[in-house]
Amino acid sequence: MQAQPVQPAIPPFARSARHPGSPDPVRIVSLAGNTASASFTLQAGMNLRDAISEPLAAAGINGATVRFENLRVSPHHFLMPALSHDGKHAAFYSAPHEVAGGVVIELACATYGRRDGAPLVHCHAIWRDADGKRQGGHMLMDQTIVAESGSAQAWGLQNATMETRFDPETNFTLFHPAVVAIETTKDKTDGLRTVLARIRPDEDLNMAIEDVCHTHGIRHAKVRGSVGSIIGAEFEDGRVVEDLATEILVREGDVQPTAEGLRCHLDIALIDPRGNVCEGVLARGRNPVLICFELVIEEQADGKA
Repeated sequence: MQAQPVQPAIPPFARSARHPGSPDPVRIVSLAGNTASASFTLQAGMNLRDAISEPLAAAGINGATVRFENLRVSPHHFLMPALSHDGKHAAFYSAPHEVAGGVVIELACATYGRRDGAPLVHCHAIWRDADGKRQGGHMLMDQTIVAESGSAQAWGLQNATMETRFDPETNFTLFHPAVVAIETTKDKTDGLRTVLARIRPDEDLNMAIEDVCHTHGIRHAKVRGSVGSIIGAEFEDGRVVEDLATEILVREGDVQPTAEGLRCHLDIALIDPRGNVCEGVLARGRNPVLICFELVIEEQADGKA
């Protein structure tokens, strides 16, 4: 199995960001394999990194996206998107925040992979605190503790993972699809597939997902993984978010064939630097990736997406 490079045309955008390094010529990298999925329990008393990584390791899943809802955590540690003031990055993170009394995670999406051979989980989420205040951000998974056990679902691959690598273009260490050698893994991919992908800056998010599907001959897909950032946002209903620094997760997403070709529909939640949450359907061709987007799509049988 080899990573598939995609080099789509880059459309002009009204919103843009300048990165410290030269653009990498390969803008999208993806890996496909036999779908591996799992439903499991996030155990109370564990930090969220271990509560996710231990069940997935036991299931033989090496790279995946994980979604969970209505999960009580305490304490809760997180960051929010922020502007960069040192010229070393296009955007950065806020100082760490803590809610000692905990929150209820309304919806979270996490990418499960590896850093230096150890499990790493990158998660964006929306939550409500004890006063009912709703906000979102980047969860610190090794410091946030599951207060009450809850359910989670994962979609991924046994023979590939998301592995961290330093990225000179953005000056961040970021996830990148990578092959994992497993003796029990079939060489041949058969049946419905799952794709792990990483999308670079300035690619329109909808169109990049369509390109990934074209690359792998997929006509119907569910967008399962959805951790990343875009430059502000423009929604189908005309609303525009002008903030440069954002974090997003996909509430629902799919790819379907149309008379004009494959079309990706993305209903997202966007978190701004103040922790506010803005939701809606993205306008195709108007939403460039900021730093990167970690994508997991699950192929669907015709007419089932």
